[in-house]
Order: sequence, then C-alpha cells, then structure tokens
Amino acid sequence: MDSRPSGPVVLTAEEKAVLNEGIGLILSRWTAMRAAVDNGWGGRDSHLKAERTVSNVLDYFIRLKDPTMGFDGLADILENGLNELNTLADDGSLEEVTETLLDLYYECLEGNYQRVEKLRVTSSQTSAKVVKVCNCIFSDILF
Repeated sequence: MDSRPSGPVVLTAEEKAVLNEGIGLILSRWTAMRAAVDNGWGGRDSHLKAERTVSNVLDYFIRLKDPTMGFDGLADILENGLNELNTLADDGSLEEVTETLLDLYYECLEGNYQRVEKLRVTSSQTSAKVVKVCNCIFSDILF
C-alpha cells in the first residue's frame, strides 16, 4: 500500500461497516480460528469468543492513534483471541492474518472495498489447507 496515513484517523460509518464485515470474513477463513470454533476448543461459547475477537479488532482500528504502528497491537489481539480458544497457530498464519487485516484497514480508509467484495463473492467457497494448529489443552497433556 503506497499511501498509508499518518496521524489520527476517523473512520466513517460506511468504512466501519465494511471494515467490520471484512474482519469477520477474514477471521472466519483463518484455519486456526475456524478449527477452534468448529471443534469447540474454547468451550461451548467458542463462536462467541471468535465474534469477540472480530469486535476487538474493529475496536482496535477505531481507536488506533497512529495507523503506521498497528502491527504489534493487532497481532496481540489475534493471539489473545486464539488463546481464549485454547489454540496456538504455529504456522506463520498469525502474522499473515495481521498483515491482511492491516491491508484491509488501509484499503477501507481509501474507500477501496474490493477485497471485501471479493471475500463476499467467495464466502461460500472454502479450500482445505494443511497447517500446524495446536489445541493447547491437548498439547499440555501430550507433552
């Protein structure tokens, strides 16, 4: 992204709505989070915990004072979301998802919603990937 803003940014209502939808679509496709929710690794309320992570990410972007410094804080939110689901993504996907979400944020600030539109179109299509995902409850028992 060439023109990343510096300084405080205020999202419009439309940007917030599209950003929220995009965050939800991206996180619902993240294999680590999807596996944790589908298998209930975070307990009966795993779905609610995943939804809370979406909300926390949106809140982070809304409160972000300096958009050029967003990676570490966002990665922490995603990691905490996985921790609530007793899950560890040990495949580099945490960093990849963090970058994707930051790109989405910058695009929404520019009024570019193409990524979200593409995600909408392909939301029913899923592809299987082999990744290293660990359910932390079981890993503690096995090791």
